[in-house]
Amino acid sequence: MLHKFLFTHRNEILALCEEKLRSVKDQRSSSVEMDRALPVFYDELIEVLKGDEEISGESDDEDIGSAHRISATRRGKESLRLGYTISQVVHGYGAICQSITEYSGEHSEKPISVREFNRLNFCLDVAIAEAVTEFSRGQRESAAQEEVQRLGFLAHEIRNSLGNVAMAHQMIKKGLVGVAGSTNAVLEQSIDKMKDIIDRSLSEVRLRGEPIVDAQRCRVIDIVGAVEVIAAFEAGNKSIHLHVEVPSELLVLADRHLLVSAVSNLIQNAIKFTKQGGHVWIRGTAKGDRVLIAVEDQCGGLPQGKIEGLFKPFIQKGQDKTGVGLGLSISKAAVEVNGGEISACDLPGQGCIFTIDLPRAAPLSDKGEEALAHVH
Repeated sequence: MLHKFLFTHRNEILALCEEKLRSVKDQRSSSVEMDRALPVFYDELIEVLKGDEEISGESDDEDIGSAHRISATRRGKESLRLGYTISQVVHGYGAICQSITEYSGEHSEKPISVREFNRLNFCLDVAIAEAVTEFSRGQRESAAQEEVQRLGFLAHEIRNSLGNVAMAHQMIKKGLVGVAGSTNAVLEQSIDKMKDIIDRSLSEVRLRGEPIVDAQRCRVIDIVGAVEVIAAFEAGNKSIHLHVEVPSELLVLADRHLLVSAVSNLIQNAIKFTKQGGHVWIRGTAKGDRVLIAVEDQCGGLPQGKIEGLFKPFIQKGQDKTGVGLGLSISKAAVEVNGGEISACDLPGQGCIFTIDLPRAAPLSDKGEEALAHVH
């Protein structure tokens, strides 16, 4: 009987299974819960096969399947916590089933019967289904928690800015401070910050799901000019020198609104992290059929770690933690839907350069250039 064979050769079969899973474990961390999950399933399988043999007639699949649900659910939850993928969850159960069939084929005098093989597959299906269901449920909950966190950050930032606006307005209204003084500057900065948060949120909404991209010829100098006024004001408050080096004839094929959002986020990020009295450069160059828009700052260099992490939501690159940490992730998404790429380069001890790489648009005729000038 298969259940007796599995009981007798438990250690050997589980060792074979461990060998098959070694490549997966080398890439991911493990835990006590993860390590004991498959042995528990193995022991439950023995009990199911033993009970199935003792039942006369047709056995109840619901009763047999329920034996694995608790342990499979725990495995699914633990797999998600450790960073495994769904395929790796399934691979674990597949490995133990494969180990059973391989070892019994080589060492058992009696082949696995059709009924035993069916029961083995049924138990495997139940365990995989329960583990994957729990894994997917955990993913949905995690995504929901991240969304709540994002909205919380957003509301917090808007509330803080609105509070500054209300305070400054009341002081000016009561005549306690002058209209052209520093209090008014706080008012303007807070309004600009709320506008920035709202603009970023609108861009994020557009990028959710399947975004509709309105690609058109845009002059890079116009894209930069759309954010230069506010950027120059913010730079002036920190005595930062803003340099714009973009040829007027440089054209890209992109969604203007999304590209303005992407460039704006990079420039504001550069000003935010550049030290007092530093420099920020905005450059536009052509390279074959591509256009590169580079924003260089003097933030002192990127933190240690992978540069790619900067483009994840809520990741901020400096000590200043104001803002919701969504700017770079929005820029990345906005550039990619326009058929472009965005990258970061570290200048150790000096700063960093963020570069947008987009398709270059064909030059326009004289009439086209005139029409484009009127549009912008």
